Amino acid sequence: MKSVTLGAVSFGLMFGLVAGAIAANPQQVNQLLQTNQCPGCDLRSIPLLQASLANADLQGADLRGANLREANLSGANLSGAALGGASLRQANLAGADLTNANLIGADLTGANLDNAKLAGAIWVDGTIK
Repeated sequence: MKSVTLGAVSFGLMFGLVAGAIAANPQQVNQLLQTNQCPGCDLRSIPLLQASLANADLQGADLRGANLREANLSGANLSGAALGGASLRQANLAGADLTNANLIGADLTGANLDNAKLAGAIWVDGTIK
């Protein structure tokens, strides 16, 4: 099991659904937490603070508004992912594949992007080279 427990995420999802803030698909959240694989999943606004998602397959996933603060996404496949408005503060993205990812409005303050693949990624004012 990942460092973020299924119960904590489920509680966050239930609370968020009541508050109308969470749009993530609960079955896909469970899939991610159990298998570390969720390409193309709807994970909008999910609370994954300090999640252990090293080498996760999140290619093309919708993570807009997700809280991935201090998450370990080292080596993760986030190519083509929608990360607009996501909090990636202090996240470990070392070696992650962010090719063609949408990072407009994402908070990357203090994030580790060492050896991350950023070709074609859309940043605040254009494209990261």
